[in-house]
Amino acid sequence: MKKEHAPLPSFTFKRAKPDGLIQVLNEGSYLMAEYSDRTGVVKWQRVVVTAQREKIEKWLGSHYPVQA
Repeated sequence: MKKEHAPLPSFTFKRAKPDGLIQVLNEGSYLMAEYSDRTGVVKWQRVVVTAQREKIEKWLGSHYPVQA
């Protein structure tokens, strides 16, 4: 499991499986969202402030671009 630096200090990103979804975890290690770099879709599991949500989605898109 490789952890990536987060755009916000209270969030971390990791891939549970080598080709799996990227998980967005909060500081309490709760799953907040899952991102697919195959489709570019973020599925939110918990409520996040809109400004943080937009920043996270932008960061995910730039660090994990959609694969052809």
